[in-house]
Amino acid sequence: MPFHKRKYICHSVNTALPGLLWVLQPQNSKMSSDSNKESTIEMLTDEIPIIQFQDQTFTVEDISDTNVEVIDLVDSFSTFEVDGIESDDEQAFCVDEDAESDSEDELQVEDASKVSKEDEKVLTKKFLDGELTFSEYAALMEGNDAEDSGTEDTNQDKIVRSEEPKTKESGADVTKTARKQRRRRTLPPALLGLMGEANLRYAHGEKEVAVQMCLEIIRHVPTAPEPFETLAVLYEELGFPDKSLQFALIAAHLRPKDVEQWIRLAAMSEEKGNLKQAITCYSKAISAEPRNIDIYLKRSALFEVIGDRKKALRGYMKYIEVASPQQGTTVLEVAKAVAQKLHESNELDRARDVMEMAFNKVPDHITSEEVNLMLELLLNLKEYVKGLDILVRFCKLKLEREETPDAQMHVTSCSIPEDLPIDLQVKVFILLVHVKAFDVLDRFLSVFLDTQDPEEAGDLYLDVAEALMGEEKFEEALKLLTPLIRSQNYGLAAVWLRQAECLKACDRLEEAAAAYREVVHRAPQHLEARVMLSSLLKGLGDWEGALAVLEQDAESEVLDPGMLYERCLLLKNAGRVEEFLAVGQLLLSRHCVCIRHRDELDALTRQRRYEKKTSALKEIRASRVGSDVDMPNFGEEKDAPSVEDEYKLLRDLCEACLALKRMDLLQRLSFSALGSKRFVTNSKLCSEIEFICLLACYYNVDAYYGYNFARDHLIRNLESGRNWNMFNLILQRADDLRHNRFIMRLLFRNPSHQCLSILHANNCLVAGTYKYALSEYVAAYSREEGPMLAFVIGCTLFQMACQKFSGKKHSLVVQGLAFMSRYQDLRGEEGFQETSYNLGRAFHQLGLLPEAIHNYRRALEFSCPLIEKHSNLLDLRRETAFNLSVIYRRTGSFHIARSYIEKYIVV
Repeated sequence: MPFHKRKYICHSVNTALPGLLWVLQPQNSKMSSDSNKESTIEMLTDEIPIIQFQDQTFTVEDISDTNVEVIDLVDSFSTFEVDGIESDDEQAFCVDEDAESDSEDELQVEDASKVSKEDEKVLTKKFLDGELTFSEYAALMEGNDAEDSGTEDTNQDKIVRSEEPKTKESGADVTKTARKQRRRRTLPPALLGLMGEANLRYAHGEKEVAVQMCLEIIRHVPTAPEPFETLAVLYEELGFPDKSLQFALIAAHLRPKDVEQWIRLAAMSEEKGNLKQAITCYSKAISAEPRNIDIYLKRSALFEVIGDRKKALRGYMKYIEVASPQQGTTVLEVAKAVAQKLHESNELDRARDVMEMAFNKVPDHITSEEVNLMLELLLNLKEYVKGLDILVRFCKLKLEREETPDAQMHVTSCSIPEDLPIDLQVKVFILLVHVKAFDVLDRFLSVFLDTQDPEEAGDLYLDVAEALMGEEKFEEALKLLTPLIRSQNYGLAAVWLRQAECLKACDRLEEAAAAYREVVHRAPQHLEARVMLSSLLKGLGDWEGALAVLEQDAESEVLDPGMLYERCLLLKNAGRVEEFLAVGQLLLSRHCVCIRHRDELDALTRQRRYEKKTSALKEIRASRVGSDVDMPNFGEEKDAPSVEDEYKLLRDLCEACLALKRMDLLQRLSFSALGSKRFVTNSKLCSEIEFICLLACYYNVDAYYGYNFARDHLIRNLESGRNWNMFNLILQRADDLRHNRFIMRLLFRNPSHQCLSILHANNCLVAGTYKYALSEYVAAYSREEGPMLAFVIGCTLFQMACQKFSGKKHSLVVQGLAFMSRYQDLRGEEGFQETSYNLGRAFHQLGLLPEAIHNYRRALEFSCPLIEKHSNLLDLRRETAFNLSVIYRRTGSFHIARSYIEKYIVV
């Protein structure tokens, strides 16, 4: 009888047979009855295939209890081969499409994104070898990222897709694609028979052989759960519990709707300490049966154990969502626990949503405890109207209200049930305060004050008082606070503080000061109270008392920056400059550098970045023995002044140093601010501090560091007149000539810069190279004509004319006088005294004494309002009179010289 070469049907025979018998059926033939099957068996007895175990060939009947080692899954894939079947052919065990046994129950159409058969084998081996956790294995087998871990709830999108009816497609390509997407979840009849044989071997105690049979089945159909389930039992009895759990997990993954199996595996994983695997199992159980609400609680509890608070809370909220009203008690307990945790993390909106969900789900189980918790959340969220609605709904509160034109609620009357707990009654008072129903509230407060003892209900008194303070009803709040401060149990510093705040708001300053004194007495470390008391005492004119309140001991106390700052301001306003400097330096020392040696100045000035400054200071101090200085301890920075306030304080300290002529302290203060970790965050402040350092160097006659700062400022902005002025002032006090080369290098890069040309010409003039000086001056004068340049050109020409070996002296003098005349014209009327004095000096230098005397006398006779107003700066009559006396003494006219000195020069 001819047989089809590739397509054939596999049937299992009567289970009474001791082994596996495969019967090959010709193509297009059918077996419709048991008699036909038996006849076919008799006819094809010679066609029974032989099973080969490794290198041995025998029929199933010949299998004996041989000692077979437990082998790895993938290694066993090559152990067995069945005659007549090509293992590499993916369709080897697929039935003929025309055969009766081909049914949709045997095949499951998977998503095209699933992994291939070979990939499934590789992933399974990695999982069994411990290279993948079960969470990663399950995610990868489903075509997801390993990070998904299977810990989320049921993917509704996948459920919807699986429930959609399959559309009929036509065409060979579509049919081929559909076949490639098929994954077998049930065993074909042939392998089902081998599965039965494996179970039979296990029942007979031939466990090792049963293991190998199961592994052979897995090699052909790696997505069938039966062999994995049997292997889990076999490995458990063979003494491999971890391997057994692994196979059980794979079996459960292949049979994902078995909820009881997932729960059992989760419990086993939890016992072994693998909590993440247990969470994955619970998630799979939830996916299989989303309405099994107990699983949500178990999984969320495990999330809490591993520290994943976010997913734990999400699980609890999911439980509240899917739970039925019959679980009302549990729902409320879970909702309260979740709300409490969200409240602790300041997630008030989510906490309110959880409680609202529980209130709507199980309204019949709501008690005063849940209402109280809900009202606490609503008060924190300032949802006062919703709080009153909760009380009306669950506590039988009767409320009459009306809407105002501005969409606000106006409560006209309110009736509180007599059996309402007192803490909820207080919540009603607080809500009425915040909706501004003060007329309705007054009646309740009177009854409350008459019936409630402040010794026992002091916390309720304080809650209502704070609500009234929040609405600026301070007089009403005092009615509640005054009994509290007189009580023994609640006469605490916090209550006295509220009393002082109300008194201050009511403008009862002396009583407020007394209350603040009580707060400071009961809580000496309460810094806010000390600052407020100091402010009140200052307002009352008690400056000494205000300063005394803010005193801190740097040796025994942790210093508060905010209090030190307030003390600095008081000392400044009181005019106590020395104390102001001391306290100000103490405040700044918490972030500024305490300069101990001159080497530290180099580190602060030469480095630009804060990190490099700090590193350089550490190296310097590490190289010096005994350079450490004990620094006071400062408290938290929450009450500290802002960066801008501290910079303003630094400037006030510098001005105080200038007023006291403490130039050394001025330089120390400014240089220490260069290493401030607070000021460095603001680049603008850093630049201004560097300029203050430049000024400090000028005032302290420190040209060495001053030149460095002046040069840096000049490089940053060559167009700033302030920078050029400071640079020139520093050069006048410099002891070296470093600036010569600096100016020449800068002039090379900026050849047309006016200031650089003039400074370079000045250097040449001082050095005696008059021709170079004259060249630079004339070039600058040609670019910008000015009186100063005309004056210096004239001076240069006179210097050249006075040289011993210069030629054309007459021409030089004439040119010099021409520029001096131009200088006088450009200087104008207000500068007439100055120009006359300079012309007199020029003629005096040239030996033309009559002209010199003439110009000196013109300078003596000139006066103007500007000179009279600033005579100490602008008046040149004393210098002029002295020069005239010199001329007259040389000519022998001593009485004239004496008259000028006696008239204009007075000591």
